[in-house]
Amino acid sequence: MKCALNMYANYIAIVLTVSIFTAVNPVDLRCHRTLKDLPTQCHYNETVFSCVNANETNVCLLRLVPSTVTHVVFSGNILPDLPAYLFGNDTCRNLPNLKYLDLSNNQVEHIDNGAFQCLPNLEGLVLNNNIWNVSTDTSVFAHSSSLKNLSLSNAMMTRSGNVSHVTWLNWVFQNSDLQNLEEVHLERNGFWSLSESQAFPCKLPSLRKLYLSHNFISIPKINISCLEYLEELHLENNSIGYLRQPFMTALDKLNKLKGIYLQKNPFYCDCHLVDAGFYEWLQKNTTKVINKDHLMCLRPFQSKNVNHSILSLNKTDFTCTKPINFDSKLQASYIALGVVLCIIGILTIVILFLNRHRLRNRCKKVKESCSSAMAAREHHYSAVNV
Repeated sequence: MKCALNMYANYIAIVLTVSIFTAVNPVDLRCHRTLKDLPTQCHYNETVFSCVNANETNVCLLRLVPSTVTHVVFSGNILPDLPAYLFGNDTCRNLPNLKYLDLSNNQVEHIDNGAFQCLPNLEGLVLNNNIWNVSTDTSVFAHSSSLKNLSLSNAMMTRSGNVSHVTWLNWVFQNSDLQNLEEVHLERNGFWSLSESQAFPCKLPSLRKLYLSHNFISIPKINISCLEYLEELHLENNSIGYLRQPFMTALDKLNKLKGIYLQKNPFYCDCHLVDAGFYEWLQKNTTKVINKDHLMCLRPFQSKNVNHSILSLNKTDFTCTKPINFDSKLQASYIALGVVLCIIGILTIVILFLNRHRLRNRCKKVKESCSSAMAAREHHYSAVNV
C-alpha cells in the first residue's frame, strides 16, 4: 500500500513539473520542440511569427506560436496535411489575437475541415501556390466567419476535367460561413468556366473584390446579381472573345461597381461582337472599364482589326466574312462527277455497238483457237497413254 502511494505521489510530481515547464516555455511533447529550437529561418516577437523557406515538414511549430501574435507567416515549407486544430495539440487552442495567416507555398494537399477552428478573429488567410485537393475538404471555411480576405491563387490541384474541379470549389463556398468576406482571389487555377448554376458568389454577400484573372474563362456566366457591394471584378488574362448581353446587364445593375478589368483577353472583333452589344456597352461604360483603350482585337486572325484597340475602331469595321457553304460545293461536285461517268458509260456503249461485228469475229476466232488447242492436247495425252 505504501509503495502504491509513493508511485502515485511521484506521478503527481511529474505532472506538476511538466505543467509548470510548459506554462513557462511552451512545448509540443510529440515533436519535442520549443521556441528556443526554431530554425534560423524562423523569427518571432510579440506580434509576428515568421518561418519562411525553412523546409519544415511538421506543423508542430505552429503550436508554439505565442498567444499574443497577430500575424503568422509560415510559407515555403512542406506540409501536405493541415490537421484539425492547427495551432493546438489535437485540441482547441484559442488564439484571439491572430488576424493574418499566410500558409502559401507549402505543398498543401489536404486541409482538415477543422484546421481553422479556434481562430475567432482571423481576417486574412493566404493559401496561394499549393496543390489542394478541394474535393475532400468541402467544409474548410465553416468556422471562418471573421474572414475578410481569402487568397486561393494557384492553390488547387491541377487536374483534367475542370468542370468537376469548379463544382467542388462551389461546394466549399456553399458549406462555408463567409458572411464578412470582402475580397477573394481565385487567379491561376485553370478555370475554364464558372456557370450561373454555381451560385457561390451569393454565399459571399459582403464581397467587394473578386479576382478571376489568369484563368481560361471564355464566356463569363458568374451569378453576380446578389453581390450588391461588389466594387471590383478582375477578369484579365482569360479567353474572353466578348461579353454576352445577360452578363453585361447584370454588371449594369451593380450600383457600387467601380472597376471592371478585362485587358489582355483575345477579343474576337467581328460582327458578333457588335451584335452582342459589347461595342456599345464599352462606349457607355468607359469610366467603369479600367484601361479601356488597351482592350485589343486578337481574333479572327486574318481580320484587319487585329492589334487594334476595340474603341479605336468604328462600328462598321466589325464585319463578318461570308462563310463558305461546303455542303453546296460538295453537292455540285458530286453532280458533275455523275454527269462525267454517264457520258463515259454512253460512249463505251456506242463504241461497242459500232464495232459489234469485228468483236463478234474476234471472239469467234478466239473460240476456234481454244477448241484446236484443246483437241491437240487431248490427242497428245492419248498417244502418251498408248
